[in-house]
Amino acid sequence: MNEHPLVSIVMPSFNQAQFIEEALDSLLTQSWQHLEVIVQDGGSTDGTQELLADRSAKDKRIRWASEPDNGPADAINKALDKARGTYIGWLNSDDCFTPGAVERAVNAFKAHPEWILCYGQGQHIDEKSQFTHLYATLPDIHDPNPEVPEQRVFQQGCFICQPTVYFKATMLTLIGKLNTDIKASFDFDYWVRAFKAFPGRIGYLPDVQASSRLHENTITYEQRLRVAVEGIKLLAEHQGAAQSHWMENYMHEQIQRGRNKQELYQEAIETLPTLLPCLPETEQIKLQQAVNQLLNPDSEG
Repeated sequence: MNEHPLVSIVMPSFNQAQFIEEALDSLLTQSWQHLEVIVQDGGSTDGTQELLADRSAKDKRIRWASEPDNGPADAINKALDKARGTYIGWLNSDDCFTPGAVERAVNAFKAHPEWILCYGQGQHIDEKSQFTHLYATLPDIHDPNPEVPEQRVFQQGCFICQPTVYFKATMLTLIGKLNTDIKASFDFDYWVRAFKAFPGRIGYLPDVQASSRLHENTITYEQRLRVAVEGIKLLAEHQGAAQSHWMENYMHEQIQRGRNKQELYQEAIETLPTLLPCLPETEQIKLQQAVNQLLNPDSEG
């Protein structure tokens, strides 16, 4: 076994000059120095390209390109095509690794050669890089006997914080790259596919491995409906059926944010025909009742 394997970190980027330098610093100051950073930019116009040109001239571990893409999944796939490492990580240009994260992942793969993918605890930060809360990772970081959940637990939601994930490059050959038809939940789809393909070969690190930044321009904030719809559809595809709480949670969130109920009701009615075929009959009834009770102005509930 190579004692100093190369680790490739892929980074999609589009107009994140405000955050990308901090992301790069979190990578290049890692204790594990045998790494390459592959930035795939989508044609940024906010100074990102100039920043990348400057940083790559100073540190040859950075390789970057800028060209139009078909969304972040497409950008990530383009970067994956250029990866030369034994292990691969993925860091968005507004997120950060915690100190020692890459070395912990490499050591975990060395200690568990059967693992093909591993992930750790994530945490959220705000626009000013201040900690807000831990990601709802499973198993719990405080569990004295942590066990990786069964794939069916994805029905309850995504318990993996994306920038904490590392996988062997061979996984790309075995299950392919990201699905570019999925515009928001492509990372969730990839985890579900990996758990389905490699039972018993997924590992967990009980350490805070990365900081995922929440701000108004993230997919998590901007595309909540799409995340809910795609989550239901991909679970139906990979696991045979999904649960209605994905859409119910979305509706509750929108109400709490002060969204107009009539507008939200119309949106839900237009979305139901797409979702109902993905749900068991009991979940179909549950979702329809929730829409009426929460949003229908003519409902007595």
